[in-house]
Amino acid sequence: MPAGSFLAERRPLVVACAFSLLFLLLLTGWLRHDAGTFEHVSGLTTDDGLTPILGEQRTSEEDGFTLVVPAYTRPQALPEFLENYANGNISSLRRIVVLLWTELEYKDTPSFVNSLDTYQTPVVIEQRSVVGLNERFRRTKNIKTNCVLAVDDDFILEPEDIEFGYQRWKEHDLGRKRMAGFVARTIRSSKKQDLIYDAPWKDYSMVLTKAAFYHVDWMNAYWSTDARMTSLRGYVDEHLNCEDVLMAFLHAHHTRIPPLYVDAISKTDIGKKNGISKAKGHIKAREACVRHFNEAFGAETLVTSDVVVQRVKTVDHLKNPTSHRGGRYGLGQ
Repeated sequence: MPAGSFLAERRPLVVACAFSLLFLLLLTGWLRHDAGTFEHVSGLTTDDGLTPILGEQRTSEEDGFTLVVPAYTRPQALPEFLENYANGNISSLRRIVVLLWTELEYKDTPSFVNSLDTYQTPVVIEQRSVVGLNERFRRTKNIKTNCVLAVDDDFILEPEDIEFGYQRWKEHDLGRKRMAGFVARTIRSSKKQDLIYDAPWKDYSMVLTKAAFYHVDWMNAYWSTDARMTSLRGYVDEHLNCEDVLMAFLHAHHTRIPPLYVDAISKTDIGKKNGISKAKGHIKAREACVRHFNEAFGAETLVTSDVVVQRVKTVDHLKNPTSHRGGRYGLGQ
C-alpha cells in the first residue's frame, strides 16, 4: 500500500489521538498549577482562613437571613418596626428575632402577643434577663441562617433596600469576611485633632450594626473568652457604648478587608432626635472608644474603602443621581 494511502486512511485516528494528548496535557497542567481553583470550583474546600477565629464553616439550616433587633426600653415602638420588616415583602428574610430587655413581660400585653401571628414573616421574642449592648451579638438557636441582619429598633429601611443589601452581601462577603451595611463611618484627623469620628463624604472604614449584614459565626468571635475580647466587652459594658464599633474592629483585624457600604434609597432614623447618638458627649465617647480599640488591635486596624452600591429606583433617579444623597460619594448621615 502506498505511504500516502496509509496516512490518508489513518488521518482521523491521528488527529483524534493528538487532540486527546493535548487535552490531557492541558488538564494535568491546570490541576498542577491551579489546584486551589479546582478545589474551590469542585467544592472540595471551604477554608477561608478564619477557622481558628470563627470555627469550621457549616451548611446553614436555612438560606436567606435572620433579622436580629434589640429592644431596650422602647417596646411600644415594635409594632411600627414589625409592620415594616415582617410584612412579607423581603423575600430572603426567614424570621425576625426580637431581643427584649425590659422589666415589662411582653406576655402581659395580650394585644401585642396576639399581633405576632398576623405578620407574614415569623417573629420570635426572646425575653432577656441580662441587659447589655454586648448581648445583641450573643448567638441564639433561633438564628438558623448563616447571614444575620442587625438592625436597631429605631431604624426603618424600605424592604427593597433590605433585599438589595442582602444580595450584595452574598455577592461580596468573600467567604465570611465582609460586613455590608447601611450606615457608614470614617476616622480622620485634622490639624487640631488627631482622631475624629465622623460621617464620611470621601470614604469610610466602618459600617455600623445599626443596620448591617454579617456572618453568624462572628457572634462566636465576639464572645470569645480570650483576654482581649473579654476586656473589650467589659469596656462596652462600662461605657454603655460602642459594641457596633467593636464588631467593626473585630472584622477588620482578622480579615484585613474593608466593609461594603450600601446606600439606601430611603431610611428613617427615629432615634436621630432622641436616641443615644444625640446624648451630650456622644461623639467624644465614640472617639474614646476608637482610641481604646486602636490600642487593643493596632492603630492601622480599620481598612478604608470608597466603594458604594445602590439599587436603581426610577428613571428620574438616574437623571439626578445625587439629589437624595448627602456628600460627594453619597455617604450621608
